[in-house]
Amino acid sequence: MVYWEDKSANVSFNEILGKQTLNDFKQKTKPDHNIGYSKSAFWFYWKPDFPHQNARYWLVIDNPLIDNLDFYQVEEKGTWVERYMGDDRPFANRIIPIRPFSLRMTEGAYQKGIFIRVKSEGSIRFPVEVCKGDVIIANAARTEMAYGLFYGSILFISIYQLLSYFYSRNITFLTYSFFGFTLSMFLASQSGHLQEFFYPEVAGISNYVNHITSSLSIVFGVYFIYSFFPFMKENKIYRYTVYSFLILAGSVAPLTFFISYSYISRVLPFLSLIIVIFLFVVLTRRKLNYSEKWIRRGIIVVIVSIIIAVMRNYSLIPNSFLTLHIVKISQFIQVLFFALATSSQYKMIEQYALTTTTEKNTALKLAKSKSEILAYLSHEIRSPIHSMLAYLELLTEKESNKESQTELKLVQKSAEHVVALVSNILEQSRLEAGKVEIQKENFSLQTLVDDITLEQRPIAKQKDLFLDVLIADDLPKSVWGDPLRIHQVLTNLISNAIKFTNSGKVILSISKENDLIRFSVTDSGLGIRAEEIESLFAEFKQANYSIYKQFGGTGLGLSISKSLLNLMDSDLKLKTEMGVGSEFYFYIKID
Repeated sequence: MVYWEDKSANVSFNEILGKQTLNDFKQKTKPDHNIGYSKSAFWFYWKPDFPHQNARYWLVIDNPLIDNLDFYQVEEKGTWVERYMGDDRPFANRIIPIRPFSLRMTEGAYQKGIFIRVKSEGSIRFPVEVCKGDVIIANAARTEMAYGLFYGSILFISIYQLLSYFYSRNITFLTYSFFGFTLSMFLASQSGHLQEFFYPEVAGISNYVNHITSSLSIVFGVYFIYSFFPFMKENKIYRYTVYSFLILAGSVAPLTFFISYSYISRVLPFLSLIIVIFLFVVLTRRKLNYSEKWIRRGIIVVIVSIIIAVMRNYSLIPNSFLTLHIVKISQFIQVLFFALATSSQYKMIEQYALTTTTEKNTALKLAKSKSEILAYLSHEIRSPIHSMLAYLELLTEKESNKESQTELKLVQKSAEHVVALVSNILEQSRLEAGKVEIQKENFSLQTLVDDITLEQRPIAKQKDLFLDVLIADDLPKSVWGDPLRIHQVLTNLISNAIKFTNSGKVILSISKENDLIRFSVTDSGLGIRAEEIESLFAEFKQANYSIYKQFGGTGLGLSISKSLLNLMDSDLKLKTEMGVGSEFYFYIKID
């Protein structure tokens, strides 16, 4: 493929055809051509040099941010036919209703070639691929499922924060919720989803929406951090500086209608970078607690992503999966880090609200309402994700390409993680609202143990761990209790033991002590420091940050297990030794 820069941006297609040769055209050397910011128009020419054998191939440009993309190829009666697409044209102009721009190549394309004109106010990236129609649809389906999980997770967290505001009336939760909503709109505008689903027949407003949502997300994000740290309000320098940043960022929204998109798109990233660096420097000079450190970590992620995005826009670094998606990845990580920060603050507000009887009754009603709404939301999110999982499994079975299978399995694993996360959050909310009831019945201990080991042994085997079971001979064959909740607690404990044990074994032991049954899960893992035990059973917490980075997890498993045992008039206890391992155990009374 060759290309030519039209610096006047006014050369017509007839003038291009009038050229006797293509000597002015340069060779396009990279598949993902990154031009950067330019006021010029660029003409690309390509003539397929492979046999099509009556199969219809498609030319695909996977960049939804190109303003004007004009295709020219010979079709009927040997005449050149023009097709106008791009972000500044209606979405309905596209031949296939998907975000990547695509053109079905005709017989004339193999004889005369294809001309493409590209012009855009933003940074120009021109990735070109050729494939068959079924491949385009399959790729689009995989991409849409990944985006569905991405936006669904951010919106779920934002709605949860909005509910927290109605409960606590704390402005921090409200600004965080608005930040999540505007951020998801900005990212959806950049990826082309807003135009695809909300205004497919309207042209020329995507750039305005992009900058307005970007401006609002900066305003709400900065004010969220400002409201989270009271010391900023008490310091005049910090307060006036933050207000200045808010005015500057907020002014971008109205200026979008008067200043060229190209200028704003160059200035806005630098303004964002200055703001987050200022906030990072301010927070670095203070000693922060556990929740406040999550805010600083989120800011660090954003600083790195903005620098990479700016370098990519100015063609200083090559395009890759990381550089193209760094903004989305970092913003999602930032949203999660901010959610972890607000969770502990929410807990403090809850404890304060329960100081009087009236406030306690109000809190219980609101918690019940929040639990019902969360149950509805989690159902609405889990149902489409389960459908996605089924569709992903079907696609994986049909996909013969190993690389595509690996990508599908990665998306499937992410979807399963989201389902587990939503389920844990819902369970914790139901426990807080007092909606979990203990249902006792006669059940077999041996059957319970067999079910648990059947689930957990394959997981232990993947890490080359041995899962051993020790059951005392004097135990009764039938026990009166809640087998579902005991199963849930033991599964959480064994899963944690396997996760935090690199070598050795995990032991589940059940014995009788007077009129009590003792359940114990022992591992040969890391052990836990004495100063970390107190926070171990708190929501969204693990022993330390390095453990979180290495093993992941939500930190809800032990909190949920402890709450369930309290409902069964029991308690979760711990024995641990650094470098030797840990034992979690509890007692259930024999009725």
